[in-house]
Amino acid sequence: MKNSLPTLGRIQKFKIDEQRKKLTEQLDLEEKIIEGIKMLDEKYRQEKVFASQNPLAGDFGLYTKRYLELREKEQERLRNVRRRIEEIRDIIAEMFKEQKTYEIVDERRRTAARREADGKEQKMLDEIGTNAYIKHHEANNEGEKNV
Repeated sequence: MKNSLPTLGRIQKFKIDEQRKKLTEQLDLEEKIIEGIKMLDEKYRQEKVFASQNPLAGDFGLYTKRYLELREKEQERLRNVRRRIEEIRDIIAEMFKEQKTYEIVDERRRTAARREADGKEQKMLDEIGTNAYIKHHEANNEGEKNV
């Protein structure tokens, strides 16, 4: 159990990195969708100008209907991607909390182990000091008896 917390921490870091990769993919997809919508809007503006300059060229109402359908589909894709981004961010935040917990518990265990080791060392030093004092005191008492 002593070494399991650092292992859990490393596993958690790996899992967080995997979620970050997913987040990056979703952010890239979001950017592509936004770019696609902008291009769709620009093409519509160009067609609108063309249709106003060439009224007999075709049915602009049908083109507008198709444009609105495509735009709505892309907006829905964008909403779904943004929802997924928020889910991944929530997962990452939760994973960071869990990782921090592992780190705190591990640090507390290491601190407790250091304190225990320091306490044992201090007890040993106290015992050595006490024994040295007793021997010194006995030596002084022996010296006084011989005088």
